[in-house]
Amino acid sequence: MILTNTENACVGFEGPEKKLEIRFRIAKGKGLRAVSQERWQEILDAVKCTIISCTKNEFLDSYVLSESSLFVYSDKILIKTCGTTTLLHCVSGIQVLAKEFNAEIDMIIFSRKNLNFPARQLYPHNTFDDEVHFLNKLFTGEGFVLGPINKDTWHVYIADFRTPEAIESSSNQVFEVMMHDLDIEKMKQFYKTEGVTARDTTISSGISKLLPGSIIDDYQFEPCGYSMNGLLKQWYWTIHITPEPHCSYVSFETNAPLNSYTRLLRNVLNVFKPGRATVVVYADEAAPCGDPAETFNAEVPGFDLLSHTLQSLPSGLSVAACNIACSAVAEQVEA
Repeated sequence: MILTNTENACVGFEGPEKKLEIRFRIAKGKGLRAVSQERWQEILDAVKCTIISCTKNEFLDSYVLSESSLFVYSDKILIKTCGTTTLLHCVSGIQVLAKEFNAEIDMIIFSRKNLNFPARQLYPHNTFDDEVHFLNKLFTGEGFVLGPINKDTWHVYIADFRTPEAIESSSNQVFEVMMHDLDIEKMKQFYKTEGVTARDTTISSGISKLLPGSIIDDYQFEPCGYSMNGLLKQWYWTIHITPEPHCSYVSFETNAPLNSYTRLLRNVLNVFKPGRATVVVYADEAAPCGDPAETFNAEVPGFDLLSHTLQSLPSGLSVAACNIACSAVAEQVEA
């Protein structure tokens, strides 16, 4: 998220993130929350990003990174990085770490939206085929692409080693909104201004009201850009913002177990006013939200539904992904 180099300023920063979620079977002890911040930084060195700050509660540890976020539970980690980071290069380090802490990898989910500037990425992140091939050297998994291939798409790779009992009882769910073509006036507040703190921006922008009662760790980048991690009991949420008009992008994500994400989706869209967005929900069979296809209403006032994809993934995981655009943008797309 650090936007200081000339190439990024001229060509555009790669806002859409790569995300790695790894679930573990923990034999004993505190699990992965016993790992020190210094050790996590060693692992993140392979990704080419840096820990900026850390917040903890009784359930999980939250790290704001120079390029997005890291969340650590006793039996699960989530790493989300943007720009030209090499996220998958950390997998071998995590495998070593897991052995040290008597943990076995239970499940890996790698996902991302299509990138704005794929040619600028470093191996293996130039293509999804390369990413799947890289992961399948270490695991046995499958890759899926959701959405129209000539427009916005969501890519996901899954390698699942859970027992049938673990699959039946698993109740994870994740809601993501990935937004482009943001309102210029809304984005102005995410340029660093003397005397205005990150907390000021969190409040004035309306971000603080999206999931009230959260512990928020926020950061404003120089000269522009914004990241926050929120902790709401045992659930996380996170927002990352690239505000420049030629490459504007905002992501919102949470694993809060809402039965319906319709109201939250509308509130997120109202805070940022995107021209277009990709909305994704994926969930285990026992997730509180039930069928992801019925978890949110994509028919948002002022927006048109461009595509809606439903996919059953391995081991009972299912996903709903849709593309929406504000009506004026949708008319231009159709034309």
